[in-house]
Amino acid sequence: MTALPVPALPRARLRPPAERPGAVARPRLDARIDAALRAPLVWVAAPAGYGKTTAVAGWARRRAVPPAWWSLEPSDAVAERFVDHVASALARPSGPLTLDPERRDPHDRLAALLDALEAQASDAAPRVLVLDDVHELGNVPDVLDLLRAFLEHLPDGLHAVLVSRVDPDLPLARWRLEGRLESIGASDLRFTEAEASALLASMGVALRPSFVRTLVQRTEGWGAGLQLAALGLRGRAPDAVPDFVERFTGADPYVLAYLTEEVVQRLDDATQDFVLRASVADVLDAATAIALTGRDDAAERLSELERAHLFLQPVDPEARTYRFHTSFRDLLRRRLEDADPRLAAELRARVAGPAVVAEELSEREREVLRWLATGASNEAIAAHLELSTNTVKTHLKHLYEKLDVGTRTAAVARARDLDLL
Repeated sequence: MTALPVPALPRARLRPPAERPGAVARPRLDARIDAALRAPLVWVAAPAGYGKTTAVAGWARRRAVPPAWWSLEPSDAVAERFVDHVASALARPSGPLTLDPERRDPHDRLAALLDALEAQASDAAPRVLVLDDVHELGNVPDVLDLLRAFLEHLPDGLHAVLVSRVDPDLPLARWRLEGRLESIGASDLRFTEAEASALLASMGVALRPSFVRTLVQRTEGWGAGLQLAALGLRGRAPDAVPDFVERFTGADPYVLAYLTEEVVQRLDDATQDFVLRASVADVLDAATAIALTGRDDAAERLSELERAHLFLQPVDPEARTYRFHTSFRDLLRRRLEDADPRLAAELRARVAGPAVVAEELSEREREVLRWLATGASNEAIAAHLELSTNTVKTHLKHLYEKLDVGTRTAAVARARDLDLL
């Protein structure tokens, strides 16, 4: 028996990423991950920018017994080296592994690895292996078969925490039903108001609680959105802060750039076309998606997007209705409007149907709406109409309610569809 020969992996990939400057401790999430370890498998999955790796890495650094760690890359999606890399990650905290070097078949080597891990089992504290960026494995069947077999035959006392942007072709639902898997998702990772306040302060932005509350509502607790808002707020004069917070949406330049680079550009053309068209609806079901996209398989596509954690959230699981995260929806609508304004208007008309404004707009509300269409800020509208800023905000609130929208851009688009502008 000789030591398992393993390909060299950079040490940086065998430890948690370095803590970012100004990182915020989140004891609530530490406790959530600890509690999830009652199951052998912990699945941490959410869209880009939710702080999955940051949360798990912070938890790992604060543990008395550090977990083993492996940051995956696309080059790891090769069956012949996958088991060796698992062994490389586990060898660091677990001690040397001895295997028969003649067993070169990947499944034979996996069996040998599991035997070696069983032989190392002791009464010591449970061991944990973190596999970060599991989505980098793609859907390579041979590799996913090895990962599935490894996870289904973990030795007693060894837990696996898997971090991913998407749900791969693994039996997650069955493992969950069997009590073998605990899930941590976007709802757990969303920042609370207290956490958001601490995050903004760590980036040099101190806001009053009401402004923090507004940003949390507008970003839906999305960590990247809050950080991008902080970048936009840096250096702004105090009297410019209220308007920035009020108008912060997915159309913000920083948000547009982040989501474009991290999400949209990674989608194939067919998926981009589907989500751009589908974004016109505030709430999506199969019938609405078919009407907007012209695809008979729209229901299946929606399910795929949900599994891919593409900022698509269930509204009513039983009715199979969904909605896009507000920031992502704003980005998609902006891209659709820029690319093809006539198509955007046609799709909005399909969604609106014969609907009309539930209540007539007052003359003052129409004046505010006209200024809104010019892109004027709340302060500018207040000055033009000789109103207080708070009064303008009240009129905007009523406009949003009557037009059944949530943002300035949507209000203007809806008003144009209804020939109010």
